[in-house]
Amino acid sequence: MAKDSRKLTWIVGEGGLLGSALRSQIGNHSESYCHWHPTIPLSWNESQKIQIQFKRIILDFKSQISTFPEWTILWAAGAGVIGSSPDALKKETETFSIFLTELENILGQDLAQGHFFLGSSAGGIWGGSEELPITEGLPPCPISEYGKQKLNQEKLLIELATSYPKFKTMIGRISNLYGTSQNLDKPQGLLSQICRSTLFRVPLTVFVPLETVRDYIFNEDCAQLIYRALKQQSSTENQSMITTKIFASEEPTSIRIILKHLYRLTKREPMIICPNQAMTHQQPAELSYISKTLVDSYRCKPLIEGLKLILEFQESLLQRGELPYPEVNLNR
Repeated sequence: MAKDSRKLTWIVGEGGLLGSALRSQIGNHSESYCHWHPTIPLSWNESQKIQIQFKRIILDFKSQISTFPEWTILWAAGAGVIGSSPDALKKETETFSIFLTELENILGQDLAQGHFFLGSSAGGIWGGSEELPITEGLPPCPISEYGKQKLNQEKLLIELATSYPKFKTMIGRISNLYGTSQNLDKPQGLLSQICRSTLFRVPLTVFVPLETVRDYIFNEDCAQLIYRALKQQSSTENQSMITTKIFASEEPTSIRIILKHLYRLTKREPMIICPNQAMTHQQPAELSYISKTLVDSYRCKPLIEGLKLILEFQESLLQRGELPYPEVNLNR
């Protein structure tokens, strides 16, 4: 049987904000990637059960490898945010460690034909950086448990990759991701939450100053950049097996500017409550980035266009009675 020339590709966590974008955008790279997904759901909150599931799924994945020259795994799983409990964040790192252990045990030398992408957090890793804009060359300086655990996950992957010199790995440190598929039940996603509160005309409490500056990247733009970067890393011109890259729009914006964009789009004044004592110990005043690794000429969607898409999507949900009423406060 002739081998498929593409890479067998598994997106772990394809139901999330990043994973769903990687899934939807893989069709634009169908000449390079063949989408594969497991037939059983994962029990993320049950450590013993998920280990058995990982073993079974990786065995299924391995059974397909022989018909492809290479394979790719994109890790986009994880529900943690800066406000998550330390125990919950440590559990995510433990789950990732279990996955890597099973991957090594089952694939072994087949890792040599593999490519692994880990979605990490630029803001978490460099939360304490005093140098701006942040580039890949700056040392990590996490100031939250969230950032520390993201760094621990990166170290686990690097340790595995170091043992298998031909195993390509990419750590993607992503800025503030946003998109229409944001989970509104989680206490994150400032843009989606402000859009929703504006549509419902209810106030939203934001526990950082309105001058707080972040880099927001639309999830589908981020997915496109990830696929393009993976291709660059795989090219014969690029021999680096372990790569760390920033994925950001490189257009930092303050919350105050976001509110102005929303007023321009809706002609409604967003209702924001900003307490006098803002929670800033885990939230630096500004985070901005410029990637110096695998530089791409791709132009990300302007923020006002992304906000327009979110508003249109949420308005359609509202008309159908499917937009959940706001019940969370935001701190970033």
